[in-house]
Order: sequence, then C-alpha cells, then structure tokens
Amino acid sequence: MKLEIHYAQGWAALYVDGQLDPNTVGDSYHAEEKAFELLGVKQVQDDAFMRGQIHRDGVAPTLDEVAAYRQARLDRLRTAAEKRRDAERLLAEAAELEGQK
Repeated sequence: MKLEIHYAQGWAALYVDGQLDPNTVGDSYHAEEKAFELLGVKQVQDDAFMRGQIHRDGVAPTLDEVAAYRQARLDRLRTAAEKRRDAERLLAEAAELEGQK
C-alpha cells in the first residue's frame, strides 16, 4: 500500500495507492488519522513517555520504560491518596480531642 498526504494552506488529502480517499479531504488531521489507521499505528494519549519532565533528553527511550514510569506514577498517586485519607482521619481525631474537656 502506498500512502501520500498532500497539504496546502491548512487543507490536506490522503491518496491510497494513487486514489483519493474522499473522507480525508479537509483539516490535515483527518488525512493523518486515516493514514495511521491504515498503517496500524497505535496512538497513545498519555504523557508517561515524558517521565514527568519537559525536555527532549528526558523522554523514555523504550516502551518498557514508558510502562515502568506509568506504573510508578500510579503507585505514587495511590500512596498519596492513602496518605490524604490518613491525614483526614488524623485531623478528625485531633479535632475531636480538641473539642473534649
């Protein structure tokens, strides 16, 4: 399969094996999304590949490292939520003790 995307002034069109895919004419993202779909490209909307930073040299070099960061982030978020629940419980206990004479 041969794919070509033609661009002009914000417009785009995808040609598949020399033939226009009429559903892709318009904003370039239509043509790009269809091309990705035809090629089997998995698109992931998650910033885990950035590993909590904003620099090119900090991007995860492998998908295994992306997955490891994502899991570590989930673990940190769970721990933080647990600590917040503990803090709320302790604050309630402290308030109760303060109210007793």
